[in-house]
Amino acid sequence: MSNTLLLASDVHGSIDALSLLDQRAREHQAESILIAGDLCPSGHTHFQILLRNIPQLFLVRGNCDSSYDFSNAGMPLPPQKRRIDWQGRTIFMTHGDRIHSPFGQNLKPGDIFISGHTHTPKLQRGEDGVIWVNPGSTTYPRTPLGPTFALLDEEGISIRSLTDDQPIAGLQYHFLPSADQ
Repeated sequence: MSNTLLLASDVHGSIDALSLLDQRAREHQAESILIAGDLCPSGHTHFQILLRNIPQLFLVRGNCDSSYDFSNAGMPLPPQKRRIDWQGRTIFMTHGDRIHSPFGQNLKPGDIFISGHTHTPKLQRGEDGVIWVNPGSTTYPRTPLGPTFALLDEEGISIRSLTDDQPIAGLQYHFLPSADQ
């Protein structure tokens, strides 16, 4: 089984964006898709079929996610934050509208803090060794980079163009085992 995760945020109910995320996950043989809020599930049948076909989907609630939309989509309202154990690291995922940073979340060097909300991709290692990732927005990007997502695998993290799947220069992080953990 692959240890690759696909990270996204701010889908805002877009069938096209969700279809592309599903396609990218299949191309990269991702075991899971993590969406850091503002999925805004659409009541459209095609959107709901896509969601059901994603094998392992981890969600957190964003500021635009409503209990009404999730109820209409037949889905439970996701939590505001989530911890996932992955490859000896803790992934802490939140939307970013209420929890803005990894501080106070009991993360150690090499752990990964994922947030969305700003619609701007970001990838950096903090002074405390925690890796901050914002995959950007699949639907309403706020930079000239266009729609983006991120891939996380054993080698590192890569923020990529959703449109053509190309890595974005300067938004790549390669794990160095002795320095990361």
